[in-house]
Amino acid sequence: MEPKFGIIGCGGISRFHFHALAKCDARVVHIADVVPDAAQPYVQTFGARFSTDYRELLADPEVTVVSVLTNSKYHRDICLAALEAGKDVICEKTMTENADEAEQVARAALASNQLFFTAFMKRFFPAVQKAQELLPQLGRLFSAQVRAWQQWGNFYELDNIQGWEWVAQKYGGAVVKCAGSHMLDMTMHLLGRPASLYANVDYVPGTDFDRKATALLEYPNGMVVSFETATHPLKRIGYERNSWDEFIKISGVNGQLEVYTVQWDHPENNPALLVHYDNTTETVTEYRFAPVNPFDVEVQYFYDCLTRREQGRPNVVDGFNVDVVIEAIATSGSRRAPVELDWRGIAI
Repeated sequence: MEPKFGIIGCGGISRFHFHALAKCDARVVHIADVVPDAAQPYVQTFGARFSTDYRELLADPEVTVVSVLTNSKYHRDICLAALEAGKDVICEKTMTENADEAEQVARAALASNQLFFTAFMKRFFPAVQKAQELLPQLGRLFSAQVRAWQQWGNFYELDNIQGWEWVAQKYGGAVVKCAGSHMLDMTMHLLGRPASLYANVDYVPGTDFDRKATALLEYPNGMVVSFETATHPLKRIGYERNSWDEFIKISGVNGQLEVYTVQWDHPENNPALLVHYDNTTETVTEYRFAPVNPFDVEVQYFYDCLTRREQGRPNVVDGFNVDVVIEAIATSGSRRAPVELDWRGIAI
């Protein structure tokens, strides 16, 4: 079955989706955005119909799959309406604003006959896919460290967020949602769901702008993952020495894996790096794949799944998982106490 796309939202992230859809020769038949000028270049490129009201797109019988690329505060309502209209859904991260909304969407998607994908594109770096393949060789896992640092500026010596209010307004949070969510997905993609966590969240004083969050994710087997996401002003740190400092390091009794990602909006510059240490042979192997745009790989994968009518990953439960952990980080930080993670009976 050939998927026919309706795109809701033509903001900054949409250019990666449109580029990827063009590469796989997908049919984009309807585009909706409240700002006509934002949509018109894509309307012309794909020869698509245009609406300022997404409900008109959902009522279009030719549309079979809806890509939800709006701000996350609109995701729940649009996703629920799309499922009700019988459409498959691709939803940009984060899937919703909180755990309650995520549960609503997850239950609706799981009860439907529709396919639902959450767009965590970092799973599609070849280095991450190879890491997943090598993970069983590590044996019993006992430790992991995860970092997602992005250069937004020096928020540690500010007493206001003038000019940055839009971040929390659009995304329901700042660094945890915008930077940390992808690496939380990466953590659960490779290691599964944690049982509990303890977190500290540092806000710009008097605001809801989280500039740094640190959490210990606790697993039933005793493994603890140290996770940190932060804004920072440091210009020449990280794998690429361009301020982007993001990695996951996983240690087991038989070895260690390290994955270093590259700047999300310029993935063509360098490949993500995978380093595998094998404790049996005491050798280190570096995997340096050709640079790829993970959006292109992700969208092609979704397109193939839609064509075959197969539910792939990341799915609606993966989106739910991240939203639950993000809310738990905020809750633990406010209580200054550990939080048991409630998965609400939604199975992986």
